[in-house]
Amino acid sequence: MKFNYITDMQVDTLPTGRTYHTPDGSYPSLTTILGKTSPNQVWLQKWKDRVGEEEAARVSKEATDRGTWVHEIAERHFNGEDVFSSMGNLPADVRQMSIDLINIVKTGVEEVWGQEQILWSNRYQYAGRTDMVGVWKGVPSIIDFKTSKKPKQAKQIKDYFIQCCGYAVAHNEMYGTGIKNIVVAITVEGKDPQLFEKSAVPFLPELKYRRSEYDKIMAQTAR
Repeated sequence: MKFNYITDMQVDTLPTGRTYHTPDGSYPSLTTILGKTSPNQVWLQKWKDRVGEEEAARVSKEATDRGTWVHEIAERHFNGEDVFSSMGNLPADVRQMSIDLINIVKTGVEEVWGQEQILWSNRYQYAGRTDMVGVWKGVPSIIDFKTSKKPKQAKQIKDYFIQCCGYAVAHNEMYGTGIKNIVVAITVEGKDPQLFEKSAVPFLPELKYRRSEYDKIMAQTAR
């Protein structure tokens, strides 16, 4: 299936979050919304206080850089490029995690409709960039890539499912699809990769709630 996907747009990234300037308005990114309203904010601040701001920034940058590498390699592979012959100079963990991610996604993806396309919802006023949309085991799906130092349990990654639900809602709104299936593929350092397949429907109420909470937080900040 072919869609006229948008892959480029003006985006402002500030310490307070990311804003997408869509043709229909300027909307906060879905990741910013979930980050600002995360119940883990207290835990995150305690961790920063414990290790110090400088060490926290170093660890976060290391994780972000590795995630960027792995996502880019996977995207190039599913665009039909030969990525394996050019991975020799990359760090060992990046090579391992990239190969594991590609292999586990290959077990279920049957069609790739698009990668890294920008989606937004006028109804709920958010935007974001999804890793992949396509057919997973015969079912239209949002497919998201994650990297992790440790294996995850489903209860630990609820925000991943809410994020994918948001992408499904936006894709359905923009392109008239009925995507309800979401897949989260996690590649883990030194461990087997993980797959989580869910229905997006149960996460819609939480998506709406978190979007509303974000507006409240921003209104309080502006005072």
